[in-house]
Amino acid sequence: MKTKKQIIEYQIYLQEKMQSVGFNIVECGNCGTVLLHECGDEEIDCFCGHTMALSDCPDLYYSGMENNQEFNEE
Repeated sequence: MKTKKQIIEYQIYLQEKMQSVGFNIVECGNCGTVLLHECGDEEIDCFCGHTMALSDCPDLYYSGMENNQEFNEE
């Protein structure tokens, strides 16, 4: 069985692989909905009715996330 840290590291790897071909997965900065967009987009529209700058929508997974306490199983 894989550890939580191994699982999150794989998710980060997959997100970075998607980014390398021009796509990204983010969370809406208003409601938390998971959204896909093309890298280079400046804004993103959400089902909740908001249009936001991408800087207002965090990546679903990101490098360094694996160091968060929730993935430490010690």
